[in-house]
Amino acid sequence: MPGVVETPILDKGGPDDLPKSPAAGHTREFFRHVQARFYPADRMAQDIIRGIDRNAALVVAPASARLAWRIWRYTPLVANRMTARHVAWGRAAFGAQPAGVGTGGAAAEASEGSRGAHR
Repeated sequence: MPGVVETPILDKGGPDDLPKSPAAGHTREFFRHVQARFYPADRMAQDIIRGIDRNAALVVAPASARLAWRIWRYTPLVANRMTARHVAWGRAAFGAQPAGVGTGGAAAEASEGSRGAHR
């Protein structure tokens, strides 16, 4: 379960055979808003190898990803609200429209969950 890892995928707009969203090409900028520094790929590989050596069922790295994982695990409502804020910022910053009803995406569910809590 890696956090944001510094790889070329951050600069791609997604697979070539799928329609592009208005936020396509802004992945690096979006995640920079969420996480100030990206984890080097070679360090992530070392963490995974260390986890395999220890027969770990789950490798969560770096420390910021472990914190996020714990928040999702122990306080999912807080995590949903945090996700909804990041998604709202991304929509405002990149001109993306809210996901349609019934898309089933985690961001849409997080947004719905935070709205439902205030009703």
